[in-house]
Amino acid sequence: MDINQQSNEKTFDVIIVGAGASGMGVAIVLDKIGIDYLILERDAVGASFRKWPKETRFISPSFTGNFFGMPDLNAISPETSPAYNLLTEHPSGKEYAEYLEGIAEFYQLKIETKVAVQRVQKETSFFRIKTDKGDYKSRCLIWAAGEFQYPSHNGFTGADLCTHYSQVTSFSDLQGAERLVIGGYESGFDASVHLVKSGKKVTVLDSSDYLGLVSSDSSYALSPYTRDRIKGVIDQIDYHKETRVEEVRRENGHYHVTSTDGKTFTSVTPPINCTGFDSSLSLVKDLFEFEGQYPLLTDFDESIKTENLFLVGPQVKHGGALFCFIYKYRQRFAIVGEKIAMELGVPPEIIEEFVEDHKQYNFYLKDLSCCGDSCDC
Repeated sequence: MDINQQSNEKTFDVIIVGAGASGMGVAIVLDKIGIDYLILERDAVGASFRKWPKETRFISPSFTGNFFGMPDLNAISPETSPAYNLLTEHPSGKEYAEYLEGIAEFYQLKIETKVAVQRVQKETSFFRIKTDKGDYKSRCLIWAAGEFQYPSHNGFTGADLCTHYSQVTSFSDLQGAERLVIGGYESGFDASVHLVKSGKKVTVLDSSDYLGLVSSDSSYALSPYTRDRIKGVIDQIDYHKETRVEEVRRENGHYHVTSTDGKTFTSVTPPINCTGFDSSLSLVKDLFEFEGQYPLLTDFDESIKTENLFLVGPQVKHGGALFCFIYKYRQRFAIVGEKIAMELGVPPEIIEEFVEDHKQYNFYLKDLSCCGDSCDC
């Protein structure tokens, strides 16, 4: 690290924004290569996971298979396993944050917490990251800020009147005998399961037909874990498929929900909005080109608009391949590390060694032709 004493700017080869699973995962790769980096985190390690509702669990199962070359699906490095560390198959958010804390300590990752990034500027050969703790400079910037702390309130008129899934501390604490859930994907059905178990009468408005949709790509269909749980409570849920909400309004102490096909539903408690999250890219959106809501990236997950700006985490998408789970986006960490290593002049033999090591553990997916929506059985 080089400190510019005159301007008090802290300068690194790479700055990573976000100390969650993706930010720490790519930091481990950079650390192994010997690249100088720093993680900036506005809150604490694993902060987004700590904000999960108390009852929420990972839908992808953890199992210790590292010894046989099959790392735990929720591990962010080949050498670790949440199943072994936490002794549970489906960790809670709090438990997974504890795993990440252990990761930070084990690898001695360089992290500065309580640093809020306010603005990012691309100058001639470096990035200037302006924060509430002063300016930082880096040759490369990796954006790993995640999504959970950016709930979507723009899906329909009156969404601000609802309680977003991310605002629920515990479903058992929610008042009222009846609850209306807007959204029928993972968070919608997860909320419904917990609400039924807490004795609530639940109505679900699914804009699609996720119970009927089957796909080999878990990014677009319900996980087996969610389907198994829904089977036990579906007869207690008033389920409306292909019912897209158009508006929520409050009148005379009641919430009136209108769908695009003219149906109306009424609730005395705020509906629970389970329609997803916005992008965390608002601070750097001018440095990316977009197709819809997803940024356009090179084969190395680098912005096609801004050189040396990389994206890791659940917002990475290439064609129809959406890397929205840990076991998916961790396969891109070494690819980002490879490009940065080449940019910084790391000897080719070192790059080749770490790439081969990550390929061995299925932590390196560059050929996306295998990511089509097909299975043989």
